[in-house]
Amino acid sequence: MSNPVDIKIAHINTQDQSKGSLDKDKVYEVFQKNINEVLKGLYRLQQEWVNRAYLNFNDFDTYLILMYLMNKVYINYSDRFHYMSMDAFYSQEKVGIEKLNLIEISKELNIPKETIRRKINYLQKHDIIIRTGKTIFLNSKGLEIQKPLATIENMATLLSKVSIYLSAEDWFGKALEKEDIKKFITEHFTVSWEYWYRFQIPYLTRHRAFFGDLESWNVWGSIGLVQIRSLIDEINNDVSAKPQTYGDFFIMNLKHKAKRGINASSISDISSIPRATVIRKLKTLEKKKLINRNKKLEYSMGTKRDDLIMIEKNYLTSQRAFSDYASTMFNLMKFSKFSI
Repeated sequence: MSNPVDIKIAHINTQDQSKGSLDKDKVYEVFQKNINEVLKGLYRLQQEWVNRAYLNFNDFDTYLILMYLMNKVYINYSDRFHYMSMDAFYSQEKVGIEKLNLIEISKELNIPKETIRRKINYLQKHDIIIRTGKTIFLNSKGLEIQKPLATIENMATLLSKVSIYLSAEDWFGKALEKEDIKKFITEHFTVSWEYWYRFQIPYLTRHRAFFGDLESWNVWGSIGLVQIRSLIDEINNDVSAKPQTYGDFFIMNLKHKAKRGINASSISDISSIPRATVIRKLKTLEKKKLINRNKKLEYSMGTKRDDLIMIEKNYLTSQRAFSDYASTMFNLMKFSKFSI
């Protein structure tokens, strides 16, 4: 998956250069200064969104492919300078995607071509997409599956909170209210969601590549969040221990010993992944030494040295990607022709 770039809708961000735009490096530094709250909000948003996505098909790959197809639509709209509100977008009976290329999808998502073919056939069989030659139409059922009402609520909460931290800087200006952010996203839905997917699709693809499947990643992530939340609580009770960088936080989390872990039943309840599947994934993760199990059958993060380098790389890449995503959204809301 190529890195997210602004060229697809560059005209939006350059409508009024006299007003300037945010420096993404500066935004990233502010987020590092407020690591605890930024990470807490981001992981809450991410976990809730991923768990809802899984419920649609009880399968991450199918949803990831549907995301990819939907983003093709959003990008096509932006290429044609065409932007739609949420109400307008979801009132359509169907939307088309020309020239479906299974090899391209396989390469972009790092999913085997035959798996892509099988999932596309599943979507077609369940009347979510309609294929006509190499053209795909997503009908109203397919569109409705992707309607992100709860995610917009959580996203607006997070962006509003981090805008408060940014507002301490002269170059940012006033913080943005949650309701104003929600209104912006719903009124400029296709361009807002294009950038959300430009952040999310590489995020999911990176973790799928490392863990082999997104179910294993989500199980591992549920364990990691228990440890991260415990660490954040500890840091909040001892301000002097606050990490200065995302890298510092990563090292602190490795060394942190949470009082409690999490068991298979709780992971299943949180993720909606069947308990039998969770147990199978836990056994594989434990065998790889990515997690540890105590006598109470509670799981915590492992510290296998060979894998830590890639885990840290994915973690740091994700923090930077989120910072860039937030910067883009604030640029749209503050400095584009769509500004609030």
